[in-house]
Amino acid sequence: MTKKNILQNPTKANLIVFTLLWMVSVVLIILSVTDLFTQTVFQKRYIPVFIIVLALSRVIAKLYFNYFKNK
Repeated sequence: MTKKNILQNPTKANLIVFTLLWMVSVVLIILSVTDLFTQTVFQKRYIPVFIIVLALSRVIAKLYFNYFKNK
């Protein structure tokens, strides 16, 4: 009996849930760290935020890759 890993064998429901969670988390991270409505987010002091967003985006991209590979 093999275990099914969500990241290696995602279903369509997993893809939708993780995509929604990714979108909400990116928006909340940017809003919580920056003052988005009064200054630009493209400043040198926000580099750690962009690293976190890139890491999250890489996981989501891998999830999509595995979904279409196993489909």
